[in-house]
Amino acid sequence: MQFINIQDELKFTKKRRNFERNFEKYFEEKGYLMIEPRIFQSYDYFMLSNILLDSQKTVKILSGNSKILILRPDITMNILERVLNYWEDENPLKIYYNSKIYLNKSDSTIGEYRQIGVEYLGENSLIADMEIIDMAIKIMEKNSEPFILELGTSKYIDELFKELNIDENVKRNLKELIAKKNKNGIIHLLSKESIDDKYKKILINILDFQGDIDVVILMAEKHFMNSGMKIAIEELKALRDFFETNKLKKMIHFDLSMIPDLDYYDGIIFKGYYFSSSKKIISGGRYDRLSEKFKKKVSAIGFSINMDEMMKVIIQKGKMNE
Repeated sequence: MQFINIQDELKFTKKRRNFERNFEKYFEEKGYLMIEPRIFQSYDYFMLSNILLDSQKTVKILSGNSKILILRPDITMNILERVLNYWEDENPLKIYYNSKIYLNKSDSTIGEYRQIGVEYLGENSLIADMEIIDMAIKIMEKNSEPFILELGTSKYIDELFKELNIDENVKRNLKELIAKKNKNGIIHLLSKESIDDKYKKILINILDFQGDIDVVILMAEKHFMNSGMKIAIEELKALRDFFETNKLKKMIHFDLSMIPDLDYYDGIIFKGYYFSSSKKIISGGRYDRLSEKFKKKVSAIGFSINMDEMMKVIIQKGKMNE
């Protein structure tokens, strides 16, 4: 963010830190303990982990022993690598962080992006899902701005794609079209591929699988589902009573066509938006599969807050109230 003078920057920093302290206090009241992510990661190890991130965006540096390192481009993976190597207790672990990620920008400068987030490890999946989603909504509510939480499950899409006997590049292009909500593009791509009609029917209509949770579940059940897709829908059903009991349904837009930003998510995924901003404020989900890369499979779910975008919303609101 650009400032006219140092006084403005200091005032902004003070205001941001007040919000951060409020979030940290809330996390600690919920039983989360702070962890400080390491700034460096092994480039080779990061690439072997098959995280869906353009390697050109990673900020690479050369250590004293000529080993290539990167400035952390993702905090969740950074924390898991550290925690799972030393975590011997079988009790659930709740941690939070307040830090930055670093990525190369298109203008060849290095972007620094502030994130605050939580990770809930080793708890029963349903219990953890309910707590994390409830916390994400409470965070969005703290700014007193109209918002919506988009919620889906990456497991549904992933399991459907396992049925498609097509090239991996085609699958990648198809996922990108779904993520961009490009129905005409989806239809055009499918017209060139030999895919069973029952799968084509879902893919052509999948952008309509959104709205009220009961409507979304009903739509899914009218189409083909393999065992994995059925499990994904059952997981949504398990959360439905929680949403209804806690009057959360009106704040959540359910969408089975959601594509996660990172490919390590393998269950519930969600993104929070304020109506006054086109950029996501909160993003998160379940990533049990990622823990396996560190040779210790545990239940894992969390979210991060885009503090840069949240502060833009707060500043804009302040301007409008002047």
